[in-house]
Amino acid sequence: MPANETFRLMMLMALLLAGCVDPYHPDFRDDQVSLVVEALITDRPGLQVIYLSKSTPLNDTATIPITGALVTVTDDLGGTNEFQEEETGMYTSWISGSDLVGGRSYRLHIVTSDGELYESEPEMFPLPSPPMDSLYWEFETVGTVDPDEPLKGIRFYLDMDGEPDQARNFRWELVETWEYNAANRIQYYYDGTLHDWPDPFIYYTCWFTGRINQIFTASTRYFERNSITRFPLNYVSENSSRLQTRYSLLALQYSLSDHAIDYWEQIEKQNQEGGGIYETQPGHISGNIYNMNDPDEEVLGFFNLCSVSEKRIFVDGIRELHFPAMDCTLDTIMAPELKPVYMRTPFYLISLSPMGVGPPFGVGYHLCFDCRAGGGTHVKPDFWN
Repeated sequence: MPANETFRLMMLMALLLAGCVDPYHPDFRDDQVSLVVEALITDRPGLQVIYLSKSTPLNDTATIPITGALVTVTDDLGGTNEFQEEETGMYTSWISGSDLVGGRSYRLHIVTSDGELYESEPEMFPLPSPPMDSLYWEFETVGTVDPDEPLKGIRFYLDMDGEPDQARNFRWELVETWEYNAANRIQYYYDGTLHDWPDPFIYYTCWFTGRINQIFTASTRYFERNSITRFPLNYVSENSSRLQTRYSLLALQYSLSDHAIDYWEQIEKQNQEGGGIYETQPGHISGNIYNMNDPDEEVLGFFNLCSVSEKRIFVDGIRELHFPAMDCTLDTIMAPELKPVYMRTPFYLISLSPMGVGPPFGVGYHLCFDCRAGGGTHVKPDFWN
């Protein structure tokens, strides 16, 4: 594999694991600009990523990447890991397992190009994250604005039974993947000349993967038993086609320190009251990073240390649910030269003849022939079975 492709693959994996920090955009006075830190260190050896940016004033949720900073993570025994700027505002370091030790404390240091010094409070690496015992789903009907039109779907739940000497504070990140199909296979291709298409099903099936933008936290620190039962996760309704063919949910469980769980519980509560995780927030929630030259500056974000465990579940097409019809209407033509005025060359065709070949042809755009128009990839994920 070429070096640049290998790096991009590592970036993708790092982004999927970067669940301890999410963008957070509080509401400040109009002229305020603050440092935004998205910092994550996990116990999985490999690429660790830290993002630095500045918030923009006037309640704008956009951020400006910070370039040219010196970023290091130190431990309480004098060890140092330097982060290099791989892309604008994105700093990475390859950290081995021997550098990540439970019970040790770590601190983030940032020196910006204009000489500002930021440091985090020392954070203890949390205890190991216990494995999730089970990840499952149940049918659920929820009410809507129209009491005569309830919404049907499924909700996911998890159970966890940890040992007393394992982590007791948790945050879950959810990554969903679903399989879906185009409306038709490709039979012909026209680019000024009509060609037989060599592989009719190459763009017929796709897979879409995305992170669920919700916060899920729980703690057993005030309970005798370190167990969680029937903890509710995301809800997937029949309003989309995600459950129509095959669906998979990956739950990433992060163990957090007491300080970190307090922070994330406040973020979770604020999002429940004021909107989604990526919307402008109504107020500032203090993290653990400070400007050492200006303690009054409000720094956004949290330097997280997380132990990680994961569990995946697959859900095959659910016949009890009713999914929306695909938006695809084919136009009928007798020859590709007689294409509709909206159709641009090149385009795909399928025979509508009772014989299965030749005219009349059906033509259409997007999901009529190419599943990639739905935002997914036609490359089957390695974990799909």
